[in-house]
Amino acid sequence: PRQQCFGRRWSPLLASASASASELADSASAVAPLPPLRNHYYALRHGQSTANLEGIISSLPAVGTVTHGLSELGREQARASASQLAELVGEAGGMEMDNLVVYSSDFCRARETAEEALAALGRDPAAIITEIGLRERWFGELDAQPLQTYHDVWPRDLVNAQHETFGVESVDSVATRLRVMLLRMEEAHAEGGVSIVLCAHADTLQILQSYVAGADVRRFSQYRFGNGEVRALLADPASLPEPVPLVAANGVAA
Repeated sequence: PRQQCFGRRWSPLLASASASASELADSASAVAPLPPLRNHYYALRHGQSTANLEGIISSLPAVGTVTHGLSELGREQARASASQLAELVGEAGGMEMDNLVVYSSDFCRARETAEEALAALGRDPAAIITEIGLRERWFGELDAQPLQTYHDVWPRDLVNAQHETFGVESVDSVATRLRVMLLRMEEAHAEGGVSIVLCAHADTLQILQSYVAGADVRRFSQYRFGNGEVRALLADPASLPEPVPLVAANGVAA
């Protein structure tokens, strides 16, 4: 998992990323805010994957949709997420669990997580709806590189929501596709009150949660999603977890 690979500190080899980020123009998100949502949304991050174990970034669809599925621990985490989900849906007063709607990224690690979670709930995994809008954020030149290279990107994200350094998908690009996806889901479930689970990836879900909450999406990296973690997506900045600031090798927060 990301938080276990490098905790809260940047790799000393990548400490220069802070200086590079300071050269970017300060630019907040330009994505339009969401209208009020009629349905209840829940985010589920995939369990530990073989890419996590290998310590590499896996963001290329041609690879992630055919390999880098769950480890055995990842399957256990996915099954354990079912109880978190049942508790959250019950607290929100959404529709019965029997009527739960589950959308998943088409990457193997997300799809397998959704399958394990549904099986643990006694539901048929065939009910999962594939949604490419939930795919992993594309990391461009950094794809297949060590996980520590996330820290070449996240400090820049804190400054500029449109940057595409290293060919990465910008924060605003991710937020835009997620906005389009949510509005489409709202139309598909126009009756409202439906409990909808979105099974995806850490950056994707952290950007999504920040966007739904109406918070600054540039700070998404401070709201770490654990493997197999479930969160309710609420239109309230106070719903975000306690932030974990990025900390440079010299101990200064980004």
